Amino acid sequence: MKSSGIPYWVLGVIAVLGLPLLDPLTRARFWNGWVVEWGFPLLLLILIIAAVSIAWALERVGVAVLIGVLGVAGLIGYGNARSYSQLTSYAATVQDSNDPMPTLKERAPFLVAERQASSNLSGINGQISATDYLADSNHYSTLVDRKGIGNPGYAAIINQTIALTGQAAGKPCLFDEGKASQRMDGWFGNSLTRAIAGQDALLIAKKDDAWGYCDGDTPKIVVPVTKLDGWLNPVHVPAGVAIYDGKTGQVELRDKVEAGELPGPAVGLSYVHRINESMATRDGDWWSMLMGQSGLTDEVKDSNDPNKDNSSAFSLAYKDRSGSVYASPFTSRASSQSIEDVALLESGHVKAGERPAVTLYHLEVPRQSNGATADKIKADFSDLSGWATGLAVMEVIPVSHNEWAASIGLNQNVAYRVLVKSDGSSCLTKDGATVRCIDADGKTVGATPDASAEAGQPAAGPGEIGGLSNEELAKLQNAVTAEVLKRLGQK
Repeated sequence: MKSSGIPYWVLGVIAVLGLPLLDPLTRARFWNGWVVEWGFPLLLLILIIAAVSIAWALERVGVAVLIGVLGVAGLIGYGNARSYSQLTSYAATVQDSNDPMPTLKERAPFLVAERQASSNLSGINGQISATDYLADSNHYSTLVDRKGIGNPGYAAIINQTIALTGQAAGKPCLFDEGKASQRMDGWFGNSLTRAIAGQDALLIAKKDDAWGYCDGDTPKIVVPVTKLDGWLNPVHVPAGVAIYDGKTGQVELRDKVEAGELPGPAVGLSYVHRINESMATRDGDWWSMLMGQSGLTDEVKDSNDPNKDNSSAFSLAYKDRSGSVYASPFTSRASSQSIEDVALLESGHVKAGERPAVTLYHLEVPRQSNGATADKIKADFSDLSGWATGLAVMEVIPVSHNEWAASIGLNQNVAYRVLVKSDGSSCLTKDGATVRCIDADGKTVGATPDASAEAGQPAAGPGEIGGLSNEELAKLQNAVTAEVLKRLGQK
């Protein structure tokens, strides 16, 4: 049987193969993945296979082998050129600046917020999925996945207010289980990714980009989305946000978000990672990048780095004006462990089709590595009680052109804050009050009368041992030891 010259069985096969495209998520993945992202390489591969087949059919074995070898070599070359072109396309959006970096607000450590979220989970049938810092509202937000077959949506969002020292105050807002049963990794009808694709098949939504907030008692999920631009060397471009209402289950698409409209980032973390990865192309060519001889990296190089679990793309707010950024410290890929540059990516606003502004600030005085900074903090404030029982330096983040903020605490509690400057000086604070400072020469300066008491030691008056610097104390100890040995030798 035929229909218009085409066998019915052929039409049946086409219909069966096309059935999955009726699903919006499958259709979106097919278009974005097979057509746009990998369409040109697949076309080249098909042409090569066709050329080899024709030569083989004509019994031109040598020609077929030559076409195959040259075709494979060409695909490999194209693949390398394509990858490098994509990286340089992202890197082209980064602008160098010789101006001082803007001042940023400090934040409580990410790991503390992540650990404290579990203490606010009581009575909620779910498990913690992800924690994000919402810089524009100075809150930490934790998504809680509902338990059940097929990943049935979110259970709650835990909104945490965390002071720079102390513990968190958390409050959950609950999802409507009957009307809002979708989440980013949900199955079938429980898939929020599928719901977004159903509204626009060109949008690309990633699970790791999603974050939530409580709009009063209404939980809302914000998913920054991208679209692919180009065909030969496609790159991701921000395309706005999708907002999921946890009470009604409705999805709203916004192709433009002004600064301050949302309490958190309008640009996806996956896009920031692409920008950071592209920094490997700076100050060199393809070969030097491949050999690791040029470029910058945000990867951890210290085994004892306090930032190793969350090393870059810190969500921070401007201190002197509205707006927020992703701040990423960079080191040289070649060998250096010192922090030489900081990139700030504008994250609080977005417009579909426009790439966010990224500025790279070069530090006049490179800062020592995070691991070395943590060791120096421990040495400068070695008399703090608790180092032997788990007290640790947490999250070293940039807050100005020559200042970095760190926390000192135990797991779920921050006890002290430390502000470290590029000249090596530092100040220890507790509950906003200065405990004491160490100057660039390692001497104690500007200590409050009860500074040593805050550090777990009796207060030291003028000329007392508690007021001595580390070097002065070491000299005194050596002198006492020498005198004791001298007197013992006289007996």
